[in-house]
Amino acid sequence: MDPQLLYGRYMAGDRDFRGLELSNAYLYGFWLIDVNLSGANLEGASLGDTYLINSNLSHTNLEKAWLDSALLIKANLSNTNLRNATLVNVDLTGADLTGADLTGADLTGAVLIETNLTDANLTDIKTTEQTIFHQVTMPDGGIQNDLNRTLSAEELLRRYGEGERNFQDKILHRVDLSGADLRDIDLSRSRLSYVNFSCACLENVGLGRAIFSDFRNAGFSRDEDWLGVYFFYCDLREANLSGVDISYSQFIGSNLLEARVCGGIQGDIFFYETTWSDGEFIQGPTSAISHWRGEIREGEF
Repeated sequence: MDPQLLYGRYMAGDRDFRGLELSNAYLYGFWLIDVNLSGANLEGASLGDTYLINSNLSHTNLEKAWLDSALLIKANLSNTNLRNATLVNVDLTGADLTGADLTGADLTGAVLIETNLTDANLTDIKTTEQTIFHQVTMPDGGIQNDLNRTLSAEELLRRYGEGERNFQDKILHRVDLSGADLRDIDLSRSRLSYVNFSCACLENVGLGRAIFSDFRNAGFSRDEDWLGVYFFYCDLREANLSGVDISYSQFIGSNLLEARVCGGIQGDIFFYETTWSDGEFIQGPTSAISHWRGEIREGEF
């Protein structure tokens, strides 16, 4: 199938692409969230920076595919052929790779957090110090953790209380920081998943990507642009974002109902299945400019 035809169908609402012939297809940067590509042939396909979040790629042929920096969060890759695939900097948080064949795959800088590798073939995979394995179910059923980069809530708060502010390149997974005063903390390159930030003070905070995290009633401000923060399946109800320029941020599967978003916004914002502050459900994928046709919404922008 012509990749542009596939994407046209996707944007029209189609999500069922089972068994398609897409070998060597160029799908770089496509949004293909929630698609069913099970049994498809994507051998040698270019899927760098592609959004395949929550997608079904089971029994798919991805041999020698290029998936550099692709987002495969909560993807189903069970029994998938990933032999000699390039998975550099790919995000596999919550992905299911049960029975997958990763022989010779390059996992340099890949993020595997709560990833299931039961019965997967990891022969000759390439990893580096930047590759993250945390709460990963390994082929033999054992659990592998990244003890060097993972922080508990207690450890982070202790170090913060001692004056430390730079927590880049850390892993915060399933920790409770509700109500914490974390102003000026830098988490911009950290891995944040299932973190409870509800009612926290996040003034002048540096953020990068947050997954399945709770920001209800959190207070934000930022003296400079965030330059794009990704909120994937996050709860931001009643959060105070009024002092933040959220330009170039992405909200995927997130809820901003009754959040305050009155700051000056200089650039575009991107949405998929997100509830906006006024209760409007934005199906997407779309941008603020496309969705609202460039109109200035009083009290928001």
